[in-house]
Amino acid sequence: MIRTIVSEDGQFVRPRTWGGETRTDDFSAMVRQRRKELGLTQEYVAARLQIEEGRSITQSYLAEIERGHHPHPRPHLIEEFARILSIDRYVLYLAARTVPPEVAEQLARLTVEDREAAWGAFMRAINQAEEEKKGREQSGKTKVRRNSGGKKD
Repeated sequence: MIRTIVSEDGQFVRPRTWGGETRTDDFSAMVRQRRKELGLTQEYVAARLQIEEGRSITQSYLAEIERGHHPHPRPHLIEEFARILSIDRYVLYLAARTVPPEVAEQLARLTVEDREAAWGAFMRAINQAEEEKKGREQSGKTKVRRNSGGKKD
């Protein structure tokens, strides 16, 4: 699973590794990398990805999406990509820099104070995950040093 980190300015741009390649958590790159990882052609994915009217998209439209020409896909397309490419839908929504419709509805019902509290809880969870990751990385480095006979890295 890909973890998306929110920077102080609210952007989801931190480099990540997925499928062995360093990339950013943007929608187009995620779709392209996952499609390639699964060994699927653009034609195959396009034929199975249905727009709201029930028609498939074209291979050229998928190519445009993968090149970043449509950075803010409609929720229906996000759901279709999640289904076809077996990507967690919430991860795809974050990569598209939007929230799922049900989350938007929940947020609309919150007061300003409740939204601030929810955002604070979200940021604490992100920071805690980062600290845990740093701890695991430090633990891994310590083990390597101990097993290297005292040699420095």
